[in-house]
Amino acid sequence: MKTQIIITKLFLSGLTVAASLVIGNQAFATSTQPTTPDKIITEASQKLSQLKVDKQYFSDKKSEQTIQLSDLEQKMKKIQISLEQLEEIESVTAISETTKSTKDQNVTLTTTFSPVPIQNSPIVEKKEQLTELKQQQALLKTTTEDITKKQAETVKQESQLTEKITQAKKQKEEQVKKTDARSMVINSAKTHLGKPYVYGAAGPDSFDCSGLVQVAFAAAGHALGRTTVDQESAGTTISVAEAQAGDLVFWGSHGGTYHVGISTGDGSYIHAPVPGDVVQVATVASYAPDFAVRVL
Repeated sequence: MKTQIIITKLFLSGLTVAASLVIGNQAFATSTQPTTPDKIITEASQKLSQLKVDKQYFSDKKSEQTIQLSDLEQKMKKIQISLEQLEEIESVTAISETTKSTKDQNVTLTTTFSPVPIQNSPIVEKKEQLTELKQQQALLKTTTEDITKKQAETVKQESQLTEKITQAKKQKEEQVKKTDARSMVINSAKTHLGKPYVYGAAGPDSFDCSGLVQVAFAAAGHALGRTTVDQESAGTTISVAEAQAGDLVFWGSHGGTYHVGISTGDGSYIHAPVPGDVVQVATVASYAPDFAVRVL
C-alpha cells in the first residue's frame, strides 16, 4: 500500500514537469515581438503539435487515475464490509460471553471493552488498510483535479494558437495581395517607358509625373488623386531609404510637392521628368527625392 502512495507522489512530480511544458507554450502565445507571418505560422504550428501531445498525455493519465480510483473504491468497499462483519461478530461474541457469565454466577455483570486495540487483530488490520486506502484515494483525487486544470489550460492555449495561425494566414494573404498590387503598379509604369513628358497629360501616349502615377495605380485597381499634393496624402509618409517597390517618392515639402515618381525598390524609380524628356528609370543617387509615401 505504501508503495502505491509513493508511486502516486512520483506521478504528481511528473505531472508538474509535463505541466511546465504546457505553461511554457504561453510565452509564445503572448509574445508581442514583431515577426513575419510565415514564422508565426511555423512556430505556432510547432507549439500546437506539442500541445496535442500534452493533451493526449493528460487524457491518458486521467483515464489511468479514474481506473485506479474505481479500483480503490471497490477495495475500500470490500474492506469496509469485512470490517463491519468482524465488528458485528466481536459484538455478538462479547454479548454471548456476558450472558453465560451471568447464568453461571447468577449475578448481573457489566461488560467493559478495552479502548486499547489488540495487536494484530483482524479488526485493527482492516482499519489500517482502510486508512491507507483513504490516503491513496485523496492523493489520486488531487492528481485528477490537477490533470483537469491542465487539460483546461491546454484547450485554452490550443484555441489561442489556432487563432494566431488564422490571423497570420490572413496577414500573409494581405501581404501577397499588396505585393501583387505593387508589382502591377511597377509593370504598368514600365509599359510607358519612353513616352514623352507633356504637362497635364495622363496617357495613353504622353504623361506628366502625377499623370503617370495615377494611371499606374489605376491599373492595380487603386484610385489616386490627379496632382502631386493629392497623391502625397494617399498613404503613410516614410523615409526614402524605407521605400519599397510601388511606394511613391516626392520632391518638395509636404503640401508643396512639385514632382513624384514610383519607387522600384532597388534605389531607383520610374518617373516622367520634364518637358522634352521621356518616361524613364532614374536613380536616387542621380536625383534624390525628399520623402516617400507608402500607399499599398
